[in-house]
Amino acid sequence: MSAPRSGPTVALRLVAADLRARREAAGMTMAAAAGILNAHEITISRMERAITSLKPRPVERLLRAYGTEEREIDEMLAKLAAANRPGWWHDYRDLLSGNLAGVIDLESGAEIIRAYEPGLVPDLLQTPDYARALLRIRFPHEAKSQVERRLELLAARQRAAFERPSPLRFWVLIEEAALQRRVGAVKVMEKQVEYLNRFVADRSSRVAVQVMPLTAPPHPLLTSGPAEVLRFTHVHLADRLVVRGLHREAVTVTDDINAIRTYMRAFEDSCLSAPLPTTPIAMRSIPA
Repeated sequence: MSAPRSGPTVALRLVAADLRARREAAGMTMAAAAGILNAHEITISRMERAITSLKPRPVERLLRAYGTEEREIDEMLAKLAAANRPGWWHDYRDLLSGNLAGVIDLESGAEIIRAYEPGLVPDLLQTPDYARALLRIRFPHEAKSQVERRLELLAARQRAAFERPSPLRFWVLIEEAALQRRVGAVKVMEKQVEYLNRFVADRSSRVAVQVMPLTAPPHPLLTSGPAEVLRFTHVHLADRLVVRGLHREAVTVTDDINAIRTYMRAFEDSCLSAPLPTTPIAMRSIPA
């Protein structure tokens, strides 16, 4: 299997979206833009969706044809150069399938993520001990050194989400059963719940945690597996729905608006059935 693409997909999509917006603002068709490059109309379509590589020279030619000012051309080319550099996760690409690499990139660029986790604490909120115990279950035959590299990757994902200039806003609904299921030692679970309660207690936190009680009636998300809706600040970058499966390749990513609306309605209805994010999370008795 080849290594996944190392360029930051979100950054490339943003450049591509800007390119499309400038063409439309100039009142130019794809066919006319293709004529500037002596290329096929499909080439322009692929460039504007970041399906094909974006190279500086043709991008510059298009920008000039669209009447873009010199200062803005320089800014666009600088963004393109940054977008074509390897992402922060490049050093861990051997651990990532193509789908997971793309999800991590989207995650790193999202402004808001709404998530549902029926069985486990979500990756972005896992403590190192909880994550380590879980990785040993997921990868029972891996060497300890490889498991530690996976932990490093997880820590890097958490930093990329919460330690950037504009930190991620993360709202997650967790089933209480996930916190009753022992992952690692009892002390590991106690520390994990304590960590989640830090967000609950911090009214200024950009992380909201709701726990659905076991006694709650069935809710719309109960028929779903782990799922996330990612939202971006850029007007031309659509929301994404990520649905995860058991195998690392079983990750579905879509920007289908109907699917996203269905999940968002389910998120909103389900969250209304759960205690508020300001409700302390109780540590129930967990079998040793």
